[in-house]
Amino acid sequence: MHSQHPLYYLGYNNNNNNTTAAELLNCTPPPYSLISTPRNGSNKISSSGCGTAFLIREPFTQLPTSVPDFSSFESSSVTLQLSHSKLSVFNIYRPPSSFTHSKPFSVFLDDFSSFLSSTATTPHEFIITGDFNIHLDNPADTLTSQFLSLLSFFNLSQHVHFPTRDKNHILDLVITSSDTLLAPAVSCTHWSPSDHFPVFTRLSINPAPLFPPTLHSSRQLHSIDVGSFLTDLKSFQLITDPPKSLGPLLSAHNTILSSLLDKHAFIIIKLSRRQSPSNPWFSTTLRAF
Repeated sequence: MHSQHPLYYLGYNNNNNNTTAAELLNCTPPPYSLISTPRNGSNKISSSGCGTAFLIREPFTQLPTSVPDFSSFESSSVTLQLSHSKLSVFNIYRPPSSFTHSKPFSVFLDDFSSFLSSTATTPHEFIITGDFNIHLDNPADTLTSQFLSLLSFFNLSQHVHFPTRDKNHILDLVITSSDTLLAPAVSCTHWSPSDHFPVFTRLSINPAPLFPPTLHSSRQLHSIDVGSFLTDLKSFQLITDPPKSLGPLLSAHNTILSSLLDKHAFIIIKLSRRQSPSNPWFSTTLRAF
């Protein structure tokens, strides 16, 4: 059986600098919880800074996680404890170069490299997503090639290959380890209340690998009838006329004792098999507002 657990991760841009966290919560549909990270940890959403957020369908188990602050992009993260594994999602918003407080691209590359130094070594499955405001549709662009080279250096792959904005640019990305088992299936719809299209990512969340079936053998030594065992032992040549040299003596000792154990405490063989549970799938969505 397959199970679905939708997680929505967002970058929001609000022109009203009086928007409060309470007003954002009023926009949260049941049965979802909103985990919001406004710019610079402010309790109000700045018109110059925006923020990132997660909408997660309840019930869910969130594990402690954190992301360092960087001057060139907004970031937040959430780590979920799933049935048989963990998943960390890192949400990125990099403002466009036309933005008043935007940092030079070289600063972003340095910051993002520092971010990846810790993120890319996450000990479980992870996904990096968000609005990077880089034209990934133009590989000849210098900024694009530098960014892709950085991903390659950290053994990461970018999975969005269709326009994510109404101006036919790829700005919203889905990034995983190149060795991931998540098998991301990425799609989008052109219906959106903003100039960015929703990007849908379906992930395959597999349980931790199980050891293959093994055979275990044991003897029921506690069930040996000591009297009967000694009676049989005394009848063997090892006791009545033992060999004179060491080699034949050791051989007779091993052969006779093995034969006696097979008779009085025979070997029991059991197959140990761990059944793998059904593989769930995890549905995630990126909406940039």
